[in-house]
Amino acid sequence: MAKFTKFNSRFGEIEYPITLSEMEEISLEFPKSERKFYEMAIKALKKVMKPDEKIYSFSSADPKLTKTGFMIIGEQNLYFTTLKGGLMGGADAEVVKYKDIKSVDFDIVPNPFGMAQMELGMVILEMKGMFSSKKRTIRNIPESNLDAIVERLRTRLS
Repeated sequence: MAKFTKFNSRFGEIEYPITLSEMEEISLEFPKSERKFYEMAIKALKKVMKPDEKIYSFSSADPKLTKTGFMIIGEQNLYFTTLKGGLMGGADAEVVKYKDIKSVDFDIVPNPFGMAQMELGMVILEMKGMFSSKKRTIRNIPESNLDAIVERLRTRLS
């Protein structure tokens, strides 16, 4: 557990890179209500990610306009998990290959609903399409992580 330093009940720091099993151990240090989201995401990631693949970032994000989840920068691919609603719950995982991403940009958007509603960071991916490129916007990224996430993504692309 040397890769996680817990400061108090709300804050901690993870030293990347980590593996999925290490992330599973780290999530046990999170409060129970928050831990449930990580457990669902990790369960979905186990189906699409290699067990020994390194993770360079595990950040909350809205990969789709109406779905919340996580953006995971892996060694081989970029992963998005979206949490399902309903009685059964759970999460879905989506894999985006780095070779399909042409460029990475970012923005900090003003929030008309107030600061408590969402994070203001946004990552814009220009992706290869069938006939032309298309843009994909990932919203709700914590501003404190935005620079590191963009840098790690750009590093993975080169």
